[in-house]
Amino acid sequence: MRHMNKKFKLSLLFSAMAFANTQVLANEVQDAEKAENDKIEVIMVTAQKRIQRIIDVPTSIAAVTADVINKSSSQQLSDVQDLVPNLNIQDINSFNNQVSIRGVGSSSRNISFDTRVGVYLDGVYLGQSPGLNQDLMDIERVEVLRGPQGSLFGKNTVAGAINILTKKPSDEFEGKVKARVGNFNSQQYSGFVNMPLNEDVALKVSGSLMQRDGFVDNVFPGSEGTQGDRDNITYRGQLFVDSFEDLELTFTVDGSSADEAPLFGEHVTDFNGANLVEEEGKGKWVTNTNILASEDRNTSGIAAEVLYDFEHGGSLKSITANRETRLHYRSDLDYSSLELFKLNYTDEYDQFTQEFQYTSKSDDKFEYIVGLYYYQQESFTDRRVELDNPDAVIATIDQTFLKPLLSTLPVDTLVGTPFEYLYPLGDTTTVGTVDTVSYAAFSNITYRFTPDWQLGVGLRWGKETREVDWDIDGSNSGLFGIATASYVDEFSDTSFLPSVSLNYNVTENMVSYLRYATGTKSGGFNLDFVNELQLDFLQFDKETSTNYEFGIKGYNDDHTFNYSVTLFNTVFDDYQQQQSLQVGENTIFVISNAASVITRGVELELSGSVTDNFSVGLSVGYLDATFDEFKEGGTADDPDVSGNRLPTAPELQAVLNLDYSDEFGSDGTWYAHLDVAYTGDQYSTTNNVKTLTTSVSNDVIPFAYLPSRTLANARVGVEFDNWSASIWVRNLSDDDTLNFSRRQFFGGLDEIYVSPRTYGVEVSYSF
Repeated sequence: MRHMNKKFKLSLLFSAMAFANTQVLANEVQDAEKAENDKIEVIMVTAQKRIQRIIDVPTSIAAVTADVINKSSSQQLSDVQDLVPNLNIQDINSFNNQVSIRGVGSSSRNISFDTRVGVYLDGVYLGQSPGLNQDLMDIERVEVLRGPQGSLFGKNTVAGAINILTKKPSDEFEGKVKARVGNFNSQQYSGFVNMPLNEDVALKVSGSLMQRDGFVDNVFPGSEGTQGDRDNITYRGQLFVDSFEDLELTFTVDGSSADEAPLFGEHVTDFNGANLVEEEGKGKWVTNTNILASEDRNTSGIAAEVLYDFEHGGSLKSITANRETRLHYRSDLDYSSLELFKLNYTDEYDQFTQEFQYTSKSDDKFEYIVGLYYYQQESFTDRRVELDNPDAVIATIDQTFLKPLLSTLPVDTLVGTPFEYLYPLGDTTTVGTVDTVSYAAFSNITYRFTPDWQLGVGLRWGKETREVDWDIDGSNSGLFGIATASYVDEFSDTSFLPSVSLNYNVTENMVSYLRYATGTKSGGFNLDFVNELQLDFLQFDKETSTNYEFGIKGYNDDHTFNYSVTLFNTVFDDYQQQQSLQVGENTIFVISNAASVITRGVELELSGSVTDNFSVGLSVGYLDATFDEFKEGGTADDPDVSGNRLPTAPELQAVLNLDYSDEFGSDGTWYAHLDVAYTGDQYSTTNNVKTLTTSVSNDVIPFAYLPSRTLANARVGVEFDNWSASIWVRNLSDDDTLNFSRRQFFGGLDEIYVSPRTYGVEVSYSF
């Protein structure tokens, strides 16, 4: 482990002082078993494929329950980031969702680029970015595991895992309907019904319809619609069969359909970064594009889980699943009112997974899990840059690119120049497939060599093969010099990934642990709009991570408070980094094993009952995430960004939860909830710059620096046996801090701000 710097040591000292002097703990789980005199619930999780107290799991883990999800008015997985420090979910659009844990994550805009954080739905890996931001419908809890995961989850990940667990069918007839309305014409209608078909078979059906207008106005003449709207339908059907001795079967069908106008930024400069934007298209919640961005996304899945319990106490589980994702995305490439270029993207993913797990019986001495995993994914992409108006393109290139270029050249170099070859003459396309096959054997062994000491050993061996068949046609790209080629290739990665943990029961209700874990992320292909020079560098290799972790978890004897503190240090080698390379006047995106990264920090989670009616929770994450070495990651003028902070990796995050409840009338309860989330400042580029200078007007404007922000969500409601009603608000203070800043393909600058305040009422009825 590398030496800690002085700043990091001080942060550990302050965190330790906070730990010693602050009232305590974390998260609640609805199905937790209570001791007779409990004041708050014991947190039970299944992160290690067994039902365990959260304090017995030797890794940093947060559990967000259905009650917390509801009271914070969270609707999608991206909303959970406000509840879990060192978790960030960039939900600008589904096309390139980015999930990060401890500052490390990735979006899979490229169909050959995996995510660093695995997202699972009832144990089924969800794969690529468009399917990650699940609607939180009829959810039991969300478990967030920080650090490499591989010996317990089917698909290995280098940074962490998120497991979404749904509520399963039961043997009682019950149901619930819920209506929610709010500003921006938002509406959500959801519910479920659980029907026992006989004493051994139950069917549960859940559904949700969510609509909301956008909040970014497009001032382009004749434009209809707004950016940021939602129109989502989600469904799930589950059949549980317990008709056979020692055998349980669960069949699940789920899906969602979303038709949205996603956020893509409000303009700060004109399309090529030359001047500040025209006034009528400037400002927060305003854009001016001749094409309104649209995103049509459909996901569906079918899964079968078979669980057989042996007489000796062990069990065998099989999870078979097939998932499909279809995404069509359309936007204005120049992000301006000019009629230049538009994008049309179609991505498709077909995924099949099979997992077998054998879990030994629970024992005071020796336990183990062994498993086999198979993953197959067929990916297809068809991406087109289309001319919106050829005459406008030629005129704009003349004015913006060609005339400034020619003014610098001697006159005699212009004689005989075939100017028509400088202009785009038609569409530029990339079309192709990437087929991935992955299989692995994994195990997790636990040995208690004394009543208070427990050794855990995890082992994983895996192999992943990728085949690519891809065509790029840049023959009509003119001045932009996009390549024309066919690319067919194949490669395989193998890995052996050990992990070791040591638990010590300080007391019955206090556990400390040490953990060493490794992870890997497969290599891939850089399938993008590239030039001829880049065709020889399309493949990138796998990256690896090594994590060291120390933690203490526990609660007091009467369960009135809980606590958890974790110190971690993770090293990423051969880090796959998406770089922005300047090629002439254009920006080309290239993925390569460009860097090494170190992330280290502290995570503190505290909660407790102050009185019988009032509880407090505090979670804090301090993060030092930097490029240990990255010598070619910046601009031509400043290529070495070694020592810089990782993009979108805040140093400090904190969440405060306050809950109060009391009797209401003779048979009801009223409650009030407030959660306040602080996110520290961030950079959005590897250069860690804060300003940009326009190329013509020479205006110095803020760029790529995201200041700290504090967001609050609140809910006040009443609950009775069968019905409940509440008033909710998200972003209580209507904070409008900058949330996203980027430079577009042609050099223009766009920004996105924190979503404005939303509020409404919600009514539900249970039967």
